[in-house]
Amino acid sequence: MAEACVKLDQSPDIVSLDPQLLSDVLNDIERIGEMTGSQAKSKEIVTGLQQRINAVTDACSAVSLRPSVFCIEWVDPIMCAGHWIPEMIEMAGGLDAFGDKTRGSFVIDWEDVKKADPDKIILMPCGFGVSRALKDLESLQDRDGWSSLKAVQNQEVYVIDAGSYTSRSGPRLVIGLEMLAEIIHPELNAGLIPENSVLRLYT
Repeated sequence: MAEACVKLDQSPDIVSLDPQLLSDVLNDIERIGEMTGSQAKSKEIVTGLQQRINAVTDACSAVSLRPSVFCIEWVDPIMCAGHWIPEMIEMAGGLDAFGDKTRGSFVIDWEDVKKADPDKIILMPCGFGVSRALKDLESLQDRDGWSSLKAVQNQEVYVIDAGSYTSRSGPRLVIGLEMLAEIIHPELNAGLIPENSVLRLYT
């Protein structure tokens, strides 16, 4: 990187992006557009993404039942997904069982998971696709009380392609939001999940 910068005709602008919420991601897209002289294109992209976000929030805003959702970002140790995920769960009509929009991911005690007994569990190991995430499922299934959890009993456990749609900041997070909306409220959202990106377990 340093060698590449030396060869440039002028000193580069170093841009640091650290989005915490979905709105931050959209702001970053516009920011990059401004810095690269692509304001019109970045505005077009953001407008389209915002319309899709609005479609989800409009569909889910008036729901009478908001199921509790536990998003697992890592299995050993068990980590609750943070950053934009709690916000996305809320937008999609759910209640994040542990996540906090003001903080990143964090380690959580298994006993707390059992006490919370979430309605839905979504396995989204950071950077992993569905097939790789499934390799971590065994360690969860071996935990005391896993089979007694409400989500397991009701076949509401999902594995998603986090590497493509939830782990990295960028436009595809909106697809991740749409996926969460269909998982949490399938009666309101249909046809939003890309092929082979979500696996529902125990069905």
